[in-house]
Amino acid sequence: MCRALQAKIPNPYLVAGFDDFIFMAAPRYYRGADTGWQDERDAFTALGVEMVATSPPGAPVAVVARFGPVFRRLIDSMAPSVRALVDGGNAVIFDHVLHDRTMYESFRRAAAGLDVFAVGITCPLDILEARERARGDRVQGRARGLADVVHSFCTYDVTVDTGSTSTDSCVAAILAALAARFR
Repeated sequence: MCRALQAKIPNPYLVAGFDDFIFMAAPRYYRGADTGWQDERDAFTALGVEMVATSPPGAPVAVVARFGPVFRRLIDSMAPSVRALVDGGNAVIFDHVLHDRTMYESFRRAAAGLDVFAVGITCPLDILEARERARGDRVQGRARGLADVVHSFCTYDVTVDTGSTSTDSCVAAILAALAARFR
């Protein structure tokens, strides 16, 4: 979605995403978190990220990320890094995944004084889970584990549903809302 939006905006925009930051770390800190199931845990993943099932036995699998100190420092640096890009004169599309209130508060502090246009991207859980299975680069159950969390901290200027709307239509809706906001 971010790359499609970037391609349609006539002005130069950078895209900085959650995964871009995570993949700056050595793979040993997220080993298995970028696959269908994290089956390796050790001293490094404890410092980075461990995927933890939170669903009761027999229920659909829900998984949350438990961030260790290496990843918490990295995550806490995301929004300030994006702010540094903006302060350097760059327009930025920031693809953030809010796993907890701490991430949201970090973003709010970093964005203080900026005119942020917030886009919520939603999708029905069954479609998210099907995409999760098809991608193969996410621990199964992450969509379910984040479904009730990721949108609970903030409000949006526009929300698009990628389950019922094509990427092109979502981009068009975002651009229309952006144009209306900055008339």
